Amino acid sequence: MVSAFVLEFVALSLYVAFVGFCFCDGFGLHPARKIVWFVFFTAVSLFVFKHLGRFYLPLILPFPTLMAAVLGAFQKRERLRTS
Repeated sequence: MVSAFVLEFVALSLYVAFVGFCFCDGFGLHPARKIVWFVFFTAVSLFVFKHLGRFYLPLILPFPTLMAAVLGAFQKRERLRTS
């Protein structure tokens, strides 16, 4: 049987593939903002893992998702200013 750690890690990997690449590239985020998002995601994930001993998805996923939405809104606002 597959351990919970492996399942959580796979779920986080799929989340990164979807949000990190599809969403961030869909908004055309500047590479620096993408790096900030990936660093933030990694920091939140490691913080939760360090304190709970597992990747507890309900604590990890809301924060990077909110940050991706905020970064997308900033990018959209910048595009509207420059056009």
